[in-house]
Amino acid sequence: MKGVILAGGTGSRLDPLTKITNKHLLPIGDKPMVQWAVDALTAAGLTELMLVTGADHADDFQRLLGDDLRYGRQERPGGIAEALGLAREFVGDDRAVVMLADNIYAGSIDETIHNFERQEHGARVLLAHVRETEHLRHLGVPRMEDGRIAEIVEKPLEPPGQLAVTGLYCYGPDVFDVISELEPSGRGELEITDVNNHYVRAGTLEYDIFHGYWGDAGESIDAYYEVIDRARRPYFAGDRIQVVPLQRFEDGRGWFVELARLSLMPKQPRQTNVSFSCAGTIRGLHYHERGQDDLFVCLQGRARVVALDRDTGETFSADIGDDNFAAVYVPGNLAHGFEALTDVLMLYHVTEEYDPADPDEQGVPWDDPRVVDLWSTRSPILSERDSGT
Repeated sequence: MKGVILAGGTGSRLDPLTKITNKHLLPIGDKPMVQWAVDALTAAGLTELMLVTGADHADDFQRLLGDDLRYGRQERPGGIAEALGLAREFVGDDRAVVMLADNIYAGSIDETIHNFERQEHGARVLLAHVRETEHLRHLGVPRMEDGRIAEIVEKPLEPPGQLAVTGLYCYGPDVFDVISELEPSGRGELEITDVNNHYVRAGTLEYDIFHGYWGDAGESIDAYYEVIDRARRPYFAGDRIQVVPLQRFEDGRGWFVELARLSLMPKQPRQTNVSFSCAGTIRGLHYHERGQDDLFVCLQGRARVVALDRDTGETFSADIGDDNFAAVYVPGNLAHGFEALTDVLMLYHVTEEYDPADPDEQGVPWDDPRVVDLWSTRSPILSERDSGT
């Protein structure tokens, strides 16, 4: 199996940042955008890679990435499918994993590649949840029937669902025959959606759903900066819980405290919740695969915040409230929750708005062996969901 990275296009949607360079050479975090794609594919076990880009910038990519990659030059912008067609000789009779170099995944793509290895024929795409209808109108959106993709609609005015096709595609060597029979779209380009719909009609297009954060850094200036913001967040690191001491300013009238200076938070909140819990209640453990982080503050009483790194098994706990007036910032990919050590009034800022139609909430049992000894009780008050009933 070989990897093909597509890094062409004019970059007009990132103008003026792209007046003097290819958009895929712009930085995200501590490395160029294209390096994220190279790292994702090599981490998934692909050792033979080819990069296809515009002729004007091929030498720039080669200076950056070296001679371990093969390079293809697209003489003019002709669409994703046309760029993939330039890899025909490189792929040969092997299978190809194709990645758009401006797509950033906060997590491994191994599952999709391993599933494709077991797939006998056809193609495979990676889907992701997208909540914003306006965003979906700029993407390929699958129409689902009975758990299968019935059609992929390109840039729909009325999206047929909340899933979008991301920039990771897996094909057999027959994909190049499919491309050779395509007709240019109204934009004069060979469209990758037409390729994928060929496999839909053949009944051989499979898919996975990526539950972590996915971003298209080339979609717009705003999208590019959002991806940069996400790359800087604890969510990407996965293990940085922050305890933030809170200072009370007291006088004869009472006290005042600044709960959160938003400019200092890794990501700004989009929703604020307050809950009351009776002593002995445990809320959790929950985690958010699409990037919601939480800032917990105990306004009254005492609460114990507990978090679990599901990958490493590392745990965290802190008692906050009357005896320790502090906030705890928890990256949402860690399983987390709190116990009411007394009756408590909890405030928590969250970085994504809750959507009951598409909730980003998964659970780990409150009495998971890795955390059960961190609670003060073995017989907590639980919701039906947290008790598993």
